[in-house]
Amino acid sequence: MADFGEKVLLHCVGTLDDGTVVVDTKAAGRPLEVTIGASMLPAAVEVAASNLLPGGTARVPLTPAQAFGEYDDSLVQRVPANVLPNVAGLSAGERILMKTPVGDLDVKVMSVEQDAVVVDLNHQFAGRSACFDIELVALVHESAIHRELHPAGCACGCDKLKAQIG
Repeated sequence: MADFGEKVLLHCVGTLDDGTVVVDTKAAGRPLEVTIGASMLPAAVEVAASNLLPGGTARVPLTPAQAFGEYDDSLVQRVPANVLPNVAGLSAGERILMKTPVGDLDVKVMSVEQDAVVVDLNHQFAGRSACFDIELVALVHESAIHRELHPAGCACGCDKLKAQIG
């Protein structure tokens, strides 16, 4: 079983309520490396994975709120046309990456008007129930050296210490 912060190799087949496959690592032939608690997958999936032993499987049904979030009408917004590049080439139904101060955001173009573009900021699967069938392939055991190589901004503050020393 894996603890919070530990890495696991996980096969995962995620389907929406209508059977649409959103992820299938078995078909891809390569499991995901997931850090338990890092929100790489829905929380309920990570909890289920943390309770498995290698070779163990689980089926995790998820409500829309647990999966990709409830659909929020307030996230359909008008964006001034001069904020988006290539507005003339956009069409309703298209998905684009919109640059924001916190990074790129995958949005759906609802309509293109003379001076604005109406975009849907909801996750593309928002409001949909899902089910994840998971299999814990292996626990990833890191050496003490790898555990010391924390990424910048980690919660332990090691990056600040390394900056002071270096």
